[in-house]
Amino acid sequence: MKKLSLLLLMMMFIGGCAAQSHNMVCDKIETSKKHPYSIEVAVDGGRETNPLWTSQISNSEFTQAIETSILNSDIFKSIAKGDNADYYLNVDIVKISQPIIGLDFDIAMETKWALIQKTTKTIVWSDKIATTYKAKLGTAFLAGERLQKANEGSARENIKEGLSRLSQVDF
Repeated sequence: MKKLSLLLLMMMFIGGCAAQSHNMVCDKIETSKKHPYSIEVAVDGGRETNPLWTSQISNSEFTQAIETSILNSDIFKSIAKGDNADYYLNVDIVKISQPIIGLDFDIAMETKWALIQKTTKTIVWSDKIATTYKAKLGTAFLAGERLQKANEGSARENIKEGLSRLSQVDF
């Protein structure tokens, strides 16, 4: 009975919700150029959240956050799918470092971005983006919620940096 109570107590404080795409979206991004092309976005390397364990960032939520951020920033003409897209943006989540316990949660996120011209399959640009985000104790009392906010913040910063760098590319 003690073990079950301890497990339930730990789940209350550690168990997390999945990172939500709307909390990862960048509203303001400083962009150098606006590209007159359509783009398709795909993400690999994300993980679904197990409700009994820690918050994670899924491929679909990160994809949606990137797409919405692109639309908000007008960096590309539009989001398209399949043959309708001029370019393909592939973002690989390489690593997310997150603590299990703590008062403040520092999350480090590393991604690899690659922009590919669809018809020629030529890599036009690629870069590794490494960002960090700290969710302080005052952000949320429960550790699981604080970890979720830290994940969302690290993803938001990564998107912001990736799109900012992408906007500087001539193609």
